[in-house]
Formats: sequence, structure tokens, C-alpha cells
Amino acid sequence: MGRKVLVAGTFDILHEGHIKMLWEAKALAGEDGELIVVVARDENVRKFKKRDPVLNESTRAYVVKNLKPVDRVIIGERDPLESIMKIRPDVVALGYDQWMDESWLRRELEDRGLKVEVIRLPRFGNSSTSSIIRKILTQFRSSE
Repeated sequence: MGRKVLVAGTFDILHEGHIKMLWEAKALAGEDGELIVVVARDENVRKFKKRDPVLNESTRAYVVKNLKPVDRVIIGERDPLESIMKIRPDVVALGYDQWMDESWLRRELEDRGLKVEVIRLPRFGNSSTSSIIRKILTQFRSSE
């Protein structure tokens, strides 16, 4: 029997690391499981990443929704824990660079009555959205 796996993130400029992470999370769900992706609200991107997203939340959700390993996409709540509580997954798979500590998240969810497996996925590939943005800026500046 498959599991309901939740991953969350900004998914601003998709790259190899995002795709590999989503496939890994889908594998955790199992053959008849479900991968649910929570796309961060624009205001949460500003709050946690201290920058504006490149693409707005509805565009990012649309792009992620159309990726093969993804079964369902929602735009997150203002409080990231509320998204988890609404979905009630079996597993929360955190990206390598997400701010939440696994033990803290597990305790917070248990305090709210939800027992869930929390795992940290490794980094996949060498790309990051920030490094892609820096490279684009460098190339455009040098071509002027």
C-alpha cells in the first residue's frame, strides 16, 4: 500500500535538483502512493528567502503540477505547518536546504496531534536557483 508524501518548496526556477528530488519523494510514496507538492506563497518566499520570487505562486504551481512524478499541487498556507496539518501526510520529505529541523518539525506536528515520518532528502546535482540567477546576471552584465 502506498503512502502520502508531502514535499514543499519555492520551485522558482526548476532545475535538475528539483526534478531528482521529486522523483525520490515519489519513490518514497510507493507505486500506488501519492506525491503532494506544496508550493510556497509569494509572501513566504519573501519572508524566508529574503527576496521576491522570480515567478508568482500560481505560475510556479502550474509548472510543478505538470511534472510527471507529481500527483497533486497546492499553494501553501501562510503558516507552513497548517499545510501539513490539512494534508495529513504519512511522510514529510524536506529538501537539503530547508530551514526546518526534522526533530523540531516532528515534535511540532505531534503536539498538534499528527504523527508523521519526517526525513531529510540529500542534495541532488550541483544547481540551485540562486546559482542559476547569479549566472544569468553575470552573463547579462558581461554582454552589455
